[in-house]
Formats: sequence, C-alpha cells, structure tokens
Amino acid sequence: MFLKKSKTKSKIEIKNNPVVKYSNSLLGEITIPGDKSISQRALLLGLLSIGETKIINILRSDDVYSTYKAIKLLGANVIEDSDELIINGLGVGNLLSPKKTINMGNSGTGCRLLLGIIASSSVTVTITGDKSLSSRPMDRVIIPLEKMGAKIISSKGMTLPITITGAGINGIIMPIDHVSKVSSAQVKSAILLAGLSARGVTSVTEPTKSRNNTETLLKQFGAKVVTNFERDASYKASIYGEAELIGSEVVVPGDPSSAAFFAVASIVTKKSKLKLKNVYLSPLRGQIYKTLQTMGANIIIKRKKTSAINCADIIVTSSKLNNIEIEANKSSLLIDEYPILAIAAACSKGRMVMRGLSELRHKESNRFEAIYYGLKKCGVRVDIEEDDIIIYGVNGRPKGGCVINANLDHRIAMAFSIMSLVSIEPIKVKGCSSIKSSFPNFFDLLSETGVNIL
Repeated sequence: MFLKKSKTKSKIEIKNNPVVKYSNSLLGEITIPGDKSISQRALLLGLLSIGETKIINILRSDDVYSTYKAIKLLGANVIEDSDELIINGLGVGNLLSPKKTINMGNSGTGCRLLLGIIASSSVTVTITGDKSLSSRPMDRVIIPLEKMGAKIISSKGMTLPITITGAGINGIIMPIDHVSKVSSAQVKSAILLAGLSARGVTSVTEPTKSRNNTETLLKQFGAKVVTNFERDASYKASIYGEAELIGSEVVVPGDPSSAAFFAVASIVTKKSKLKLKNVYLSPLRGQIYKTLQTMGANIIIKRKKTSAINCADIIVTSSKLNNIEIEANKSSLLIDEYPILAIAAACSKGRMVMRGLSELRHKESNRFEAIYYGLKKCGVRVDIEEDDIIIYGVNGRPKGGCVINANLDHRIAMAFSIMSLVSIEPIKVKGCSSIKSSFPNFFDLLSETGVNIL
C-alpha cells in the first residue's frame, strides 16, 4: 500500500540528520525516483476525471502522500496494484465534502493546486499544513480564485489554515483573464484547474514561461488548452471551461530536480562518474543541465527514443567548472535547482551571478537568505544586490565545518549535504527530516555511490 511504502524506513535514518563525509569518488548507476510535480498533478487529474486513471512509478514521498490522502478525502476511489496506482475519479466539479480538515503537510504544490480544484466545486473545505507551509502566503492564488467566485477565509497574511467554499455552490464559476507579475507554475496551475468548470475561457499570462506540466497533462486527459507567446515575449495559457476529463495512463519519469543533486555531486568530486537513469528532460525541465554544461560540466545526455515522455539517461563525470552569469529570464526554469546550483558555483572558478531570484523568498523557506547565509557560514564569499545573488567560487573545496539549519526545506538540506562531500571540514545539516517530502531515499542512494555517511 502507498501508506506503508511511504513510511518504509530508509537504511539511513533521515531524522538523525546524517553527516556526509568527504569523498573523491562517486561511481555507479542510479534510478531517480518519480517526478514529484507530475505525480501530484496526475493524482489530482485522476480525481477530476471520468473513468480509470492509472499512475505508474508514482513518487512515494511525504508531499505526494499528502495529495494522495486529499483526493481520497474528496471522494476518489484509489486502488493499488503492485507498482501501479488506479484512481476512479468523480469528474470535474463533482467533489464530495470531506469529513475532516485536509492536512497538506509541507506540500506547497499540492496545497495551491488543491485550492484551484476546490474553487470550482460546490464543497467547503478547510486546509492546513505544517509550520513551514503555514508561513507561506497564498495571496497570489487566493485573489484570482476569489475573482472566479470562490469564498475564502484565511489566516492573517493570507496563510493557512484556509477555509474555501467553491464557486459552484452558487452555480456560476466566472472565467478570468489573469496577468501574473511573476512566472509561477503553481499559481498558473491553480487558476487553470479552477477554469475547468468556468463558463468560458480562463487565461493566465506570465512574464516568461514557467514549467508546463499542468498544461501537458490537461491535454492528455482531454481538456482544450491553448498556449502561445505574446508580442512582449510573455506566455499565455488558456483553458476552455465546462470541460470533461477522461481517465488516462501516466508513467511518471524520474525527477530532474532530484537528479540534479547527484549530477552536481559527481561534477564537484574528483574521480566520479554517475549514470542517472530515466530522467524527465522536457525543454522546461532541463535548464539545470544546460547551465552546468555551459559552466564546463562533462554531461552526456542519451535520449530515450521509445519514451512517450521526454526522458533520458544522464552520464555525469567529474569536471572543472567556470562560473557564469544567469539572467533573470531563466529564473523560472531553475527555481527548484538554485540551491544545488549555488553549491556548484561555490566550488567553481570565478564569479557566479544569479539574477532575478525574488521568487526564492517564497518557497518552503526563504531560500534566497538560506543560500546567502549558508554559503557564508561555509567560508564562501557571497554578495546580494536586490534580487541577485553573486557567488565567488573557491575553485576547489570550501571550508565547511559549520552547522546549517535547513528550516524544514528539503532542497536546502540536500544541497548543503552535497556540499559536505567536498568541504574541508564536514557540514552538519539540521532538519534533514524534510527530505522525506521529495526524496526519501536520498541518503541511501548517495551511500550506494560510495559516499561515507555518519
């Protein structure tokens, strides 16, 4: 069962905050767990579909489990058969009132997308989360959903807990043409999902194109979605309302954001070569690997010709990197990878400029500050200029020898654990339990490559 597997104990206890020791050789092949973004969206679309949805290779992590529990509370019939998850959904707008509050744990993606789905229904739901998620403002989702007719009561600062009553209770769900000041796949997805029930076309325009997993899966499930670039280079996604979704089969590929931690680990250690198998590499999910290649990384990408989804095996070998400047228009494509990219920059030669990182302040933790203060504690020179972070690489091994508090942020915890691989003195990372939200066997796989973990 999903519950049992999601709670299966790893060989290395994450809750004990393992310390990664110096290593100069990582070798082997790694199968990266399923993509978290696709896993969560497949669950939610299965809930909204008529007929059977089959999900293969779903990520069994805490964030996905929170979404799994949510769709069951809202009425989905879920069956597990071996490595497959089968959902018999209720159709668009046909949610059942849950018998209790829905707790989304640490999952910002699951929470925001769920708000969009409930906004177009006829039920009232209260949503809570853990301390980290409850500190994250939901205004960029709440405001447009209220314009569509949803009634939302939130805590001060538009944070969780939130009680939302769907617009369907009044019989009318209004389409909107929303212009977003930032490019956010979560905001865009919430509005498009609400638009499934609207009478007309709902659109979201972003300054630049954010990741498009929602648009791709909505089309697969039968929704009419139109996307195009505007004259000012902004991106617009539109969905036609009063839609009917039909159950589909989703084979979840390996998560490229999770794979990036092992890619950087192999690059910055001296005698390493890792093969990362079956990684999802669409044009909007492969920017981290293009960036590392531009910096000088030895990365070979072998595309899977037979795969319906853009997948590849990625072979990464130890490399000397030179830092570069990354413009703000790439920030939405690297938003989840900046923590580990900052570690690569710290070990590289020259000055790394990462521009337009304001969105990092609104993730599981304030990742902007976490990167800045974390690198400084590790002995790396870092400067801040408004929304830009400038890192002066040490061209080798950072000092380390400090304690980093991940503040319930899984990507910060994993990033500084990777840095401990090459630091002169080990880095102790507090809050590693958060890694269960996206990559429960992170330390197990790291150990299998030859890394000594205490």
